[in-house]
Amino acid sequence: MNIQMREMEYRLLKLATRKLLGRFKNLEDAAKHCRVKPTNLSQYQSFDHSAFMPVDVAMELERVVGEPVLTRELNALHDKMGWPDSEFDVRDEALDVPVAVGELLAFVCEATADHSPGGRMLTENEKRRYFELRRKVSEELRQLDAAVEQDGDIKKFRKAI
Repeated sequence: MNIQMREMEYRLLKLATRKLLGRFKNLEDAAKHCRVKPTNLSQYQSFDHSAFMPVDVAMELERVVGEPVLTRELNALHDKMGWPDSEFDVRDEALDVPVAVGELLAFVCEATADHSPGGRMLTENEKRRYFELRRKVSEELRQLDAAVEQDGDIKKFRKAI
């Protein structure tokens, strides 16, 4: 690598890669859905190797599991870096909110269906997933708030909310 990543960022990306790959039965199963071999996938999640998962491989694996596990962590790292608020656009951010809410609602409907693992009751894994999706909704709303604040002098009004 030309640019040394900070150790924490490096570890967080490796952990997110492990989490993504953990959604598959094994590395061989994950490899069936992308262009790389299980040995490469193993290196992408290993703290002992400097290689990271290529973007196209991450996108394909995330598409298969139905969740942007690695992309979400990368986005969180970008947010922590303090990208300027001028990156926020009110319309774009507003359109992200119903998508996040839709994902949450779809999950709740599926998780509480009679054929789901816990039936109408949520299992512990489903509860964890619920709170992940709920945090995503909150984050989308926070980003919308930031875009609205940037769009005008609303900070004094927001304090009342």
